[in-house]
Amino acid sequence: MSSLSPKLRDKKLSQISIPGTHNSGSYPIKIGSPMTNLDYYLSGLADQNGEISPSLMNFVRVVGPGWTKCQDYSIAEQLRMGHRYLDLRVYCDEDEYFLHHFFVGSNLTNELLNIAEFVGQQVEEVVILHVKSVANCDESSVRRLLQFIEKTFGEKLVRSPREVDFIPTYGQLVENGTTVIVAMSHVQETEKFDWIWDDNRIVDPWANTASEDEIRTFVIDKMGEARQAGTLFVSQVILTATTDDYMAGLTGSGPTDLREMAQTLNKEFGRWIGDLKQLRPNIFNTDFAKKSLIRKIIDMNFKRGSKRKMKGKKRERRKKDD
Repeated sequence: MSSLSPKLRDKKLSQISIPGTHNSGSYPIKIGSPMTNLDYYLSGLADQNGEISPSLMNFVRVVGPGWTKCQDYSIAEQLRMGHRYLDLRVYCDEDEYFLHHFFVGSNLTNELLNIAEFVGQQVEEVVILHVKSVANCDESSVRRLLQFIEKTFGEKLVRSPREVDFIPTYGQLVENGTTVIVAMSHVQETEKFDWIWDDNRIVDPWANTASEDEIRTFVIDKMGEARQAGTLFVSQVILTATTDDYMAGLTGSGPTDLREMAQTLNKEFGRWIGDLKQLRPNIFNTDFAKKSLIRKIIDMNFKRGSKRKMKGKKRERRKKDD
């Protein structure tokens, strides 16, 4: 974001095109990764008696990681690549905090420290941490997590706006030195932790489809709808695999994992992303995005020709300095 022109600094965060990652902490997942014990995952595997056969569990442990891992790079690397929105699903295991997507992913404590290091070094970069869920955690665990977030980011935390329809500009955040937004749902102590943005301030409709054509239609339709003031909007350009996709991958008649499926979608998205420029783009959530796609999302902030002019001005300044 620090490369944005001065004019864009006056725009609200909801008016800026921002790259982001889906299930950001799933990158370490592999065969052998521990499974979560969350009922809403496991219930789908149970038979009529509520039991899960050992053979099915073994199948899930072997095949599942390839379809639940959504990123190849660590969160620190995601930030360095240009992503500024992170989708975090928290899972508590005794006294430790992890990120998860059916399987246990990265250690959340370490991730928060890495994010803090990044925003400490890159003082003009705004990062949005969207805590989509907090699972297997009791109230005391959640409180300790909030205290750790507060201690880790301190004055960089953006206070939740008091006005329902207010969203700060990028320039306001940088000038105030508050560059970390944390949005969470179902938190009881929002008065004590006044930096927690209500989850309702981030609207992120999910297509829940494995069809590339349906994703394009869904994204365009949702971006074209009227939006509530005071919210950020996430276009989730992601595919959701089905049992048929898993079986097709095993038989060689389809993508072998989510990475392969996502890379095909990302290529198509790169071709039609330009069609979205008139639809008020904001945050784009992707799986396995390469730098070229991230660059296209960022470039949507520039009018045609303006980026070339900016580069020319920079070259002129360098010549003068020489």
